[in-house]
Amino acid sequence: MQTPHKRHIPRQLSLSLLASLALSLPAWADNAALPKPGQYHANNKLFERTLVITENGQFSLEILGQSAETSSRSGSGEGKLKAVSDGWHFSEGNCQMHLNTAKDGLLMRVEGCSSNWGDVMFNGLYQYGGGSAASKAVASTKQAVNPNLAKALNCQSVEFNDAGVAKWLAQMANLPLNQVWGKELKVGAGYTFQGLPVQSAILFESEVPFLAMLVDADKAALTAAVKKSKPQKNGGVARLRKNGELSTEGFAGKGAEALYVSCAAR
Repeated sequence: MQTPHKRHIPRQLSLSLLASLALSLPAWADNAALPKPGQYHANNKLFERTLVITENGQFSLEILGQSAETSSRSGSGEGKLKAVSDGWHFSEGNCQMHLNTAKDGLLMRVEGCSSNWGDVMFNGLYQYGGGSAASKAVASTKQAVNPNLAKALNCQSVEFNDAGVAKWLAQMANLPLNQVWGKELKVGAGYTFQGLPVQSAILFESEVPFLAMLVDADKAALTAAVKKSKPQKNGGVARLRKNGELSTEGFAGKGAEALYVSCAAR
């Protein structure tokens, strides 16, 4: 009885097979990376439309009316992009946004976001403008991180008066002091709560004034950050709360289960 011979695949054939398999991989295999960070614009005669994407995939979208008919119409949205098979996607409730790569930019499709972001036209081709003179001017006007506000957002040194956190928030948002209280303010880049990026903040003037902060992190990270935040001299007490838990409105457009950090005086 003959011993069967082992079958040998020629090395050249093996390499050819591997090459053909590599070519057969889906085209989106290289699409896991996030879109190029920077500013994208899709302006027309009706709207000035700006999309800003950061290196970690966070985005902000701003639409402003430009004509007499649309000057009173505006919209804005923000979130974090997730890589999918044919581009990048964001979803929150009924709000869905999808981005595809296109020549010189990104093609945007938005559905179900009018109640959250505004009833304006978001869809279109957003062309990259990161190297333009306009975007350089915007970058050059960015304010440096104010150490006093940074300490306030970390609950390390909080004074709930017009000479304290209200003053620093007003300077950051370029608003008068009387327009800071009770208003959600987008927080600039570089400000964190225990190392986690702060997205926006509201300064509430109640019987016990407090600073509410929407922080970009999950529940586990927020819980750990709150525990890490120990009251210091002249510092505040940090707590993790649910949106709408207190008598105040909280963060509009966020669900009742959304978490935020509350920083109040001791």
